[in-house]
Amino acid sequence: MRPRTTAACIALLFSVGFCASPQTLPPASTDVGKDARIRDVFKVGGGVSAPRPIYSPNPKYSKEARKAKYQGVSVLWLVVGTDGKPRDIRVVRALGLGLDEEAIKAVKRWTFEPARKDGQPVAVQINVQVNFHLY
Repeated sequence: MRPRTTAACIALLFSVGFCASPQTLPPASTDVGKDARIRDVFKVGGGVSAPRPIYSPNPKYSKEARKAKYQGVSVLWLVVGTDGKPRDIRVVRALGLGLDEEAIKAVKRWTFEPARKDGQPVAVQINVQVNFHLY
């Protein structure tokens, strides 16, 4: 009986992870001023240009990943504000071994030329791939 219970718990945790997708934004509030930060975030396309990175330092390798000679791509979801600074950074595709944390640290230091809609800077949500390769 015990293996079934363990498998059921693992299946439940797995399904909860997919329900709480990091790309899903909560619905905007109908109250004026409340959640304005969420309502004013656009997606690229339909007249909204993509932000362009102007300063994007490379992430550091974690000791664990370097020791294991581990490489790959970490995908982050984030919002680039009208000031060109990233915020609300979340991991969409994890690598592990401390590399996701290093990717977040690096992207927090990035600066973007903001996205534009009708010539005005707007906040947009984007995915960013952070590459980890040993040379």
